Amino acid sequence: MTSDKTGSPWADGPWQLIETPSKTEDTSRHAAVYIANEMAFAHNAMLRGLNALYLQADLSELQDIKDFLFFLRSWAGWVSHHHVLEEEQMFPQLEEVMGKPDFLQGNIDEHHTFQPILKKLLAYGDSRPEDYQASTVRSLIEEMAPVFRNHLANEIPSLLAMEPYDGPALLRVYKECEAEAGKQDKNVIPPMVLGLRDITFEGGNQWPAMPPLSTYFVHYIFARKHAGAWRFLPSDSWGNPRKLEFASS
Repeated sequence: MTSDKTGSPWADGPWQLIETPSKTEDTSRHAAVYIANEMAFAHNAMLRGLNALYLQADLSELQDIKDFLFFLRSWAGWVSHHHVLEEEQMFPQLEEVMGKPDFLQGNIDEHHTFQPILKKLLAYGDSRPEDYQASTVRSLIEEMAPVFRNHLANEIPSLLAMEPYDGPALLRVYKECEAEAGKQDKNVIPPMVLGLRDITFEGGNQWPAMPPLSTYFVHYIFARKHAGAWRFLPSDSWGNPRKLEFASS
């Protein structure tokens, strides 16, 4: 886990990020490599969110707690939606393209190792700020994080193993699921995800690829409604890492 220049911890730990395929592979070689790489970046955004929640859980002001609980609920809801989309749409359709039923079943089975705790975190996000206990959030994260991080890492080689199969058809499935994911609340998911990336990671990256000016729309329009919650994000809307405002040194 790295620290900023003040010595405070940052959101690349305590649970370690995942090396992306693009560090060593040409993602244009096959759709499987592209899909695995996109997923690795998304998984790292999830891990930064988990780390940011863990490191900033100690709060005393009611407004800060209220905003933190919204961030917790948003993060847990996003992660839950991601895995439901995989189970119900993406993975079955990828398996259909490959003609390989249960090719990704092991990854689906891993979802059930952390989903019960994820549901508890999601429910805790609805707590009254007056009842908030940092120890509860940290305890739940400590219980979930090892198996969650293990799953996120394991899924990447599974996706890379799709390379022998029909690349264009696999990519169509992925893009359809990406479009479905994009239907989530624009006032919540885009501002949060953009603030969970790090454009300096692995020497520099531009994940996710976005149309010109999209970031400006997210930052100046969509992020405004819940701006208080985005104070807990580890990066600004442009993916530049910043000090965790509420982390203890």
